[in-house]
Amino acid sequence: WRTRRILLALTLILLLLLACGGMAWRGRTEGPTEYYEIQLQASRQLERCFAAVKGYKAEVGIPMSGEDLHQTGMIGQSYTGITTTLGAVEAKRTTAWPEMGALCVRLLYEAGVRPGDTVGAGFSGSFPGMDLALVAACESMDVKLICIASVGASTYGANDPELTLPEMLWRLKRDGLIQTESAMVTMGGSGDVGRDMDQELAGQIRARLLACGLNLVEEADFQKNLALREELYRTEGPIRCFVAVGGNITSMGEEERGISLGQGVLHPLRSPQLDESSGLVQRYLAQGVPVINLLNIKKLTADYGLPFDPADWPEEGTSAVYFHMQYPKGWLALGTAGSAALLLWCGAVRKCKGAKGKGEIRRERKETEDPDDR
Repeated sequence: WRTRRILLALTLILLLLLACGGMAWRGRTEGPTEYYEIQLQASRQLERCFAAVKGYKAEVGIPMSGEDLHQTGMIGQSYTGITTTLGAVEAKRTTAWPEMGALCVRLLYEAGVRPGDTVGAGFSGSFPGMDLALVAACESMDVKLICIASVGASTYGANDPELTLPEMLWRLKRDGLIQTESAMVTMGGSGDVGRDMDQELAGQIRARLLACGLNLVEEADFQKNLALREELYRTEGPIRCFVAVGGNITSMGEEERGISLGQGVLHPLRSPQLDESSGLVQRYLAQGVPVINLLNIKKLTADYGLPFDPADWPEEGTSAVYFHMQYPKGWLALGTAGSAALLLWCGAVRKCKGAKGKGEIRRERKETEDPDDR
């Protein structure tokens, strides 16, 4: 009888959970995130940054790219002397959307970052729109950002030699559009020291960066470079999350193994194996620090229901990144409470099994005892 009662209770638990889960699913609604206003703030700040960068390009005589269909000013050229790798122009156009600021806010919240925390970031010039999106998101959230920006960029990124990513950040900070400044600057590209760049252009860029007072560091030794970056994040932090934007060698590792770990928020549920070629993405995951990987833009937008390289952008504040599913808490609470009560009853039945079993054994012995023995 005890076994039957326990099986009955477990069956009731299953039915209760299925019923309450089904009712919660039927009653679900799509509602705005609890940080909706912060997302809007980040998006609007990012739009102002884009407009300013567009103006900077006009000042130094950089023509608008023919691939910049939305005239954002964030699309570079197909190739220049500081272009390091190939890149898809569709991905570059997608990250030149102000709503990327809203997406970065959501990613940071999902990674566990909250106001008052510190975030470390490695910026490649390949995705200037996404670099600025993270800056806008952190500042809108009141999060301290320690960023290391690189000059090198893939095709259609920040590859205009007259205005590199570190210079964009410097000018935006100077003009009061952002509060974040580069904690360190590198050349990027091969060895993170620009070995694959046009050396005459690289020399001109180095001179300009130093003239701006930026902390230009050139360390070709991979391990020493990693150590410099980790020390910076440690002394200025500690950081709550690490964000890799683009494919800088120090973020992805020498064999780009960081790419295979996924895109978006990476939680350190299983530490990756580390070796001499591991980059900061693997290292921070192994330390238990969440990582946000921003490289495969097509997958990232698909994961969050955003359009990829659309002809027209949705209206501000209406894209899927601002909303999430909400479920009626009553049904969920009923299922939880009912299941807990039935489990407690199962426990009580199991506890009384031993005592009653001994009494039954004694009664059975008395009933089977031979009368001649009494």
